[in-house]
Parts: sequence; C-alpha cells; structure tokens
Amino acid sequence: MNILHLLSWFPTPDDPTLGNFCVRMIDALPEECHSVILSVCDGKDMTKSFEVKEIKGARHTHVQIYIRPPKVNAIRKLKMLRMYQYGLKYIKKHFFEPDLVHLHVAYPLGQVALLWKKLFGYKYVMTEHWTIYQPQNKDVLVGGLKKKIVKIANNAELIMPVSLDLQHCMEGHGVHNRFQVIYNLVNTDIFRLGEAKTENKKHILHISTLRDEAKNFSGILRVVEKLKQRRDDFELHVIHDYEAPEFKAFVKEHNLTDCVIFHGKKTSEEVAEAYQKADFFVLFSNFENLPCVLVEAFASGVPVLSTSVGGIAEIVSSERGILIPQGDEEALLQSMNQMLDHCREYDRKAIREYAVTTFAAQNIGQQIFEEYKRIK
Repeated sequence: MNILHLLSWFPTPDDPTLGNFCVRMIDALPEECHSVILSVCDGKDMTKSFEVKEIKGARHTHVQIYIRPPKVNAIRKLKMLRMYQYGLKYIKKHFFEPDLVHLHVAYPLGQVALLWKKLFGYKYVMTEHWTIYQPQNKDVLVGGLKKKIVKIANNAELIMPVSLDLQHCMEGHGVHNRFQVIYNLVNTDIFRLGEAKTENKKHILHISTLRDEAKNFSGILRVVEKLKQRRDDFELHVIHDYEAPEFKAFVKEHNLTDCVIFHGKKTSEEVAEAYQKADFFVLFSNFENLPCVLVEAFASGVPVLSTSVGGIAEIVSSERGILIPQGDEEALLQSMNQMLDHCREYDRKAIREYAVTTFAAQNIGQQIFEEYKRIK
C-alpha cells in the first residue's frame, strides 16, 4: 500500500524533537507499506520562493518543502496550502498515487486532508495524540477552532486515538466516528533492561518539555525540596527539550544542586541509557494522553510514579508503579518516599514483558497496517 502522511507536528531544524513520535509510528509500519511524509515549513535565508528536499528515513521518505516566509500571515496560509497542493503533485510524479492519506493530529493539517477528500476523493485516517480535547483545555477548544477540528475528525474513515480516555474526550466534543485505540509505541531493541541496581543513591528520572502548565515540574521541585529534608539517598535526573532557567534558578536558590541534575536534550540512545540507570520514573503532569516516556520506562523495566490523568491509568497498575491525584503534592511526597524505599522490589522483567507485548513497535505498526487494509 502507498500511504501519504500529513503531520501537524513534525521535526524541523529549529525543533528536531517535535512530533518525533509520529515519525517513529510511521517507521514501525511493515515493509509492504510504502510511506511518504509531506510537510511545508519556513526556510531561512531563502532566495527562491520555495525549495523541495527529499530526506530518507528508516522506512519512509520525507518530502520537505521550504518556503520563503511571506510577511503577511494571511498570504502565508495561502502559500502553505498551495505548496501542499504542489507537494501532492510532486509525490504522484516521483513516488506513487496514494492509496490512503494518514493524518497525524487533526489540526492544522487536517484542513489539507479534508480538502483532498473533497477535491480528489482521497480517504484519510487520523491518529490523535493532542491533549486539547482534555477537560483542562475546555476554554481552548471552542468556537471556530472546535468546529474545524470536529469536522476534520468526523470526515475521517477511522480515528486511532492513543488512549481510550482520549476517545471519550473527543466524543465529548461531538466527534462521532469509528474509533480504534492504538497505543504509542516503543523500540524495544533500544529501550531495554539495565543491570540490577546496587548503588546506595537511588536514581529518579524525569523526561519532559518542562512546560509547567502541562508537566508541573515546579511541583516536583517543591516536593524534592521537602524530600531532601527527610533523606539524602536520591538524585533526580532531568532530561528536557527546552531551556529551563527558572527551574535551574530554583534549584540553585534552594540548595538542591547536589540532588537535581539537568541534562538538557539527549539522543534516543542516550535517553535509553538514562532509563537503564533509573530506579524509577516520576511524572507529575496536569494533563496527558498516553505519554511515550512511560512506555519507554516500561520497556526498560522501570516502575513509574505518575498522576492519574488522561490515559495513564490504562497502563499503570500496582505491579508497574503508583498513581496519585493530579496536583496533589502531599501525595507525591509520600509516594516518592515510598518508591525510594521499595522501587528495587518491582519485578523489572515482568514490567519489560508487558511493554514488549503491548507497545513493541512492530506490533503497533502491524495493527495500523491492518486498519489500512480494512479501509482500502
């Protein structure tokens, strides 16, 4: 089958990790599925009106169109749309006639998928990761934006949300379509068990954007400060996509530099190594869908401590970690203390086996491919 992928979130030179989980999902598809990603973004220092580059991935080709950014936003939107039309012609000429369009995240690229369906009859399926449907974002998904997103979703042949909770949230906004929950995936060859932990100091791991309105990392730091007053047998290791000057200032001001270590961005291989060193993973998010970081933790045999938000309760059981209420810093303090005492008692092989069965890339890729075949 020939699949043309539209990614509302996709890696760019300025933001190389944006939507990387969408790309990993595409590369998990079986070899008989031929994938091309089409995206349009602003270029830098361009003399031409636009430029096309073909970027080879593991199991896909990314047709990236760079445009010279217009100064007027309305003109930019029209130019972007024209370039997606040009990109479709380019793919038909140089690669294939698409059997199906796969939209990853409804907006804004769903507008292109919907237009192609009306103009050319291309069917599209949609994978959804977005937290905008969550109750915490009820003031964001309103008005014209809500109408556009619901229309895009209801015109898809199938919606593949990454959690059952996300499906229910979408239905609550008026999306009435055929759903098939397909979880986020993990490369179980990269993320794997580490050696048994013997160090006295426990390694706690946190990985996120550190965007506080979602990840509530400030809450973690406040709790770590209290935890340090009780014990000094732990280190919190933080891998983060963006700079965090306010959090680093907090750590310095509150004398936490010996137990909170910031690592910045890391490659997938470096992240996998961090999991192998971790005793447990902590997430204190205000809202989520199905975080890739928890899936990666399980593949590495690492138990998790997390807030019970979004679809997290669908995958975290007492055998794999602890769930606490959103925003409850006292519960986080008590649970971190409990985890430090008992984290090495978890059956890490069993946690790993659950991840391999549930989230392994080849299994998720095959599930998506089976849905493609039903639609075609």
